[in-house]
Amino acid sequence: MPELRLVIITPEPSTYDDRDTDRMDVVEALETAGWTGDDDNPLGILRHNGAVWCVINDSGDSGLTCPNGANLEFPSDTPTVVVVAACLAAAQSATPTN
Repeated sequence: MPELRLVIITPEPSTYDDRDTDRMDVVEALETAGWTGDDDNPLGILRHNGAVWCVINDSGDSGLTCPNGANLEFPSDTPTVVVVAACLAAAQSATPTN
């Protein structure tokens, strides 16, 4: 099994105290890892290698659909590192579609 490493650089402190900031951290981390945003909602739905992550509501809850069909939901208070790690693991476990 290939080794999977996760490095997330903590962003500068934000003046915002809402979940949108954390979900933008998820978007930026996933984009850096090669995930791409949907044309219709590039900051709310990202895809990579059969995995799909999306923001579910205005509260910052999000979800992940894995390539095997499993669905995970992350409440808005789920740490960014947990969401990103789950997304990367889901995409890594998929058979490449290239």
